[in-house]
Amino acid sequence: MMQRKKLEEIAAAVQGVPVWGCLPGSTAAEAGVRYGDIVLAVNGVPCPTITEYLEGRKLRTDGFQLRLFRDGLELEVFVPFRAPADPMAALAAQIADGRYVSTVPPTDSSPKGLPS
Repeated sequence: MMQRKKLEEIAAAVQGVPVWGCLPGSTAAEAGVRYGDIVLAVNGVPCPTITEYLEGRKLRTDGFQLRLFRDGLELEVFVPFRAPADPMAALAAQIADGRYVSTVPPTDSSPKGLPS
């Protein structure tokens, strides 16, 4: 297995995002994505950083097309989105694991019309 530092160096050289692993049973793992891959593009959007990766993922509702760099070669895989059997349990698991990222921007939560 390639060391993390080496993977980071290669990802920087090819201007991609390193894959640190996939959850077992996830659609990415089932599509063949694995530790050591480097994401070059998602849904046609080049991914020199995680910001572009996240933006590219938003472009489709059925999944995402990845262009990966692996062992000196480029390959393409499609990762379909799959709804969890129990969405609330899935959300609770993400929150417990620290993987939940809100899609709603933070706002001022102070009640309106009341003194601060």
